[in-house]
Amino acid sequence: MTSFSALFKQMFVQKRRYAHLVLLVQTFAVIFMFLMDLITSNNFAKGFLVFAQNSHPKFCDIIFAVGIITTAIGDLVFLGLLCWQNEKINLSQTWHLIPVSDIKLWWINILTSMVQCAYIFVIQVVLGIIVLIFDCMSYGLSFSTMNKKVGFSWSWPDVMGVIEMLLYLIGLVLIIFCFVSFADLLTRTITDQLPGKNSTVIKIFVMAILVIIGVTIAFKINDQLTAAYMRHLMKNSNGYSVYSVDTLPMAIIEFFAGSIILGAINSFLIEKFVEPKIR
Repeated sequence: MTSFSALFKQMFVQKRRYAHLVLLVQTFAVIFMFLMDLITSNNFAKGFLVFAQNSHPKFCDIIFAVGIITTAIGDLVFLGLLCWQNEKINLSQTWHLIPVSDIKLWWINILTSMVQCAYIFVIQVVLGIIVLIFDCMSYGLSFSTMNKKVGFSWSWPDVMGVIEMLLYLIGLVLIIFCFVSFADLLTRTITDQLPGKNSTVIKIFVMAILVIIGVTIAFKINDQLTAAYMRHLMKNSNGYSVYSVDTLPMAIIEFFAGSIILGAINSFLIEKFVEPKIR
């Protein structure tokens, strides 16, 4: 049997090139948008500036602003690339020839994608902090002074808020990976039993139906759980408004619980029904 560390490293190295590609494209995009912003008299990134909202911004301020824009777009593109790569591995006969169980292979595939998301996120955050520090210095401010201006301190509630948001993002990305695999594997399972199973149109049609049904069910479950959670808060609110209560913890629990359920279904499908192809 192939060891976990060896298989993890092999998948990680293969996927890391997509992270580097996205970061490289983002770098060129920042340079291009920075030049365009200068040409358009600093109107392009106006809403994303940290300082100088009503005056002429400095170079670092513009770079940080366009960095925020390109990071959001780049991360979405990177997420799509990882989803595509995950399914390519899931349905690859070459990968399944490795002496390891299908279930273990699937979970390592998901785990390496999660680590890749953390990898690109850390790089983007570090670069963003460096630019922001220079931005603060250009305005004669310290980094700690800037934190106070935006209302952030290193108090326990603020730190817990950051941790909560990170867990929310991790859960969101995880359930996206699991749901994409679920839709793809279930589509393959269904179309393999239908005539004309090699038709791309049929596969797309079946997948579209599954996605619509899955998203609808997910929203219905979320509405029911949210309503139950709000009723519970109303019984124990002691006169306080329940609308000011943080509902992120419930969303985090939903994401991780849903990922475990979908992961179990995906493991069953890929082991029992889906036949990998040579890729």
